[in-house]
Amino acid sequence: MESGTYRQLASEERDRTIALPALRGSITGANGQVLAMTVETYTVYADPLTMTSSKLTKAALQQQVANALAGPLGMTSAAILNLVQHPTSPQYVVLANGISAQASNQITALNLPGIAMTPSYARSYPDGDIAANIIGFTGTDNGGLKGGAGLELEDNALLAGQPGSEQVQTSNQGQPIPLAGSSIKPAVNGSDLRLTIVPALQYAAEQACAEQVAKTKAANCTVVIIQPKTGHVLAMAQWPTFNPSTITSASQATDIPVQNVFQPGSTAKVITASAAFEHGGQTPMSAYTIPAQIVEGGQVIQDAEWAPGERYTIAGIIAHSSNIGMSQVANHISEQTQYDYLKAFGLGQPSGLGLPGESAGLLPPVSQWAADTRYTLSFGQGVAATAIQMAEVYATIANGGVRVQPTLIQGTTNSAGKYTPSAPSATRRVIQAKTADELLQILQQVPAVDEEADEPWGIIPGYAIAAKTGTSQEAGPNCALCVYGSSYIGLAPGNDPQLVIAVNVQNPRKGGYYGDVIAGPVFYQVAKDALAALDIPPDGAVPAKVRLNAP
Repeated sequence: MESGTYRQLASEERDRTIALPALRGSITGANGQVLAMTVETYTVYADPLTMTSSKLTKAALQQQVANALAGPLGMTSAAILNLVQHPTSPQYVVLANGISAQASNQITALNLPGIAMTPSYARSYPDGDIAANIIGFTGTDNGGLKGGAGLELEDNALLAGQPGSEQVQTSNQGQPIPLAGSSIKPAVNGSDLRLTIVPALQYAAEQACAEQVAKTKAANCTVVIIQPKTGHVLAMAQWPTFNPSTITSASQATDIPVQNVFQPGSTAKVITASAAFEHGGQTPMSAYTIPAQIVEGGQVIQDAEWAPGERYTIAGIIAHSSNIGMSQVANHISEQTQYDYLKAFGLGQPSGLGLPGESAGLLPPVSQWAADTRYTLSFGQGVAATAIQMAEVYATIANGGVRVQPTLIQGTTNSAGKYTPSAPSATRRVIQAKTADELLQILQQVPAVDEEADEPWGIIPGYAIAAKTGTSQEAGPNCALCVYGSSYIGLAPGNDPQLVIAVNVQNPRKGGYYGDVIAGPVFYQVAKDALAALDIPPDGAVPAKVRLNAP
């Protein structure tokens, strides 16, 4: 009677689908050093109904099992016994999650009745918080690992692979029946990511940031190191950071170099200068008289330092970081041209790294400009950028005026072991090669100017370092312009830059706030470490001779 119905019910009781998790791919640095990996762990559970023995009473056996498991599980026997005696269901209670493979082997060797294990995976970060802002973290989703921030989230599909499954027939005790037949859909393991990040440089940059944040009582510090010819990001450090093994939500996983914006200040002066060279009839030797102050668009504009009789070339305006001078230079180009150059250099749009939460920055269209906007923009106020965007501005200059889209991914290795290098980054010309060369020669004057002020952070013997400092004033929680941002961006070696190192320290509250004073020491330390770590030998070059003072 109703055989079909009972056959179906029996099948539903007997057939079981077992998930076969895919092994999540690893993330390594440029040298193959593992930054994130997956380790096999186990969930240990008990079936109190099958915990029987012909020699011991039920209570005695349960106590014996609890005593045996205490060591491998790292729990007290009393806690284990309580779980066994008060199971979540008659036939099932979880004793522990995340048990290591070593502990699992110990438990298997004990051959305890009523104790079983199911495998699972956990994410491990061997170097702790190094590059945490880039890598991100993982959480769990239906027992599997899922990216929650950073590259773990951005490239989750690639890293995660495809889980499989196995359909088996089980006994009345839930155990698979041998020779009963099964249907298997094998799992496809995830691919590995090899980054452009050099772990040693990332670590050195993070430590330099941490020391300066502590010394200056700053809110945060970032360091971005880029190869201008390839777009490879060799380091993208921040402080404070986080431990990817312990955080529980994306809100804790900050990525300051791509998410936080700041007003770049004087490091943006090269953008207006390049527009004036190419469309304003100006040259590096165009001369300007620098008064104590000027009024442009209703805004009073002053310099941080001024002396009577100052008269600079545009090279001198950049090297001495004159807001008054750059405001005068801005009058030689149209507002639209100025905007177009800011946009062409990458401001007001994502960098192309593709990291979650990346900010495009803030660059208002010309239609929203006030009477003084063109002048404040000329010296880096009224625009907000990320650390990666400002590093890219100078990488474009270092690369002869050609912008190379930045990248963090060197290549991938699939589950079959085949390595595929990433395609070369997209490129586009932003300024003429002549303009880039002129700016590079001007920037080589900055370290000597700073050295005269007892801030020799761009003086590295054997290298002609090109650099620019920036100091911005920004709005705080309860004031208009009470928060400072300090920047130092350097190109090394100066004659043929192989590295661009961009440093930003936000809201320093001790020891000053000027870019050369606060961010300069971080650049100096990181640059020395990078040149040594990457075996970039001194080229013996000296800065180009560029006239800064006009007759």
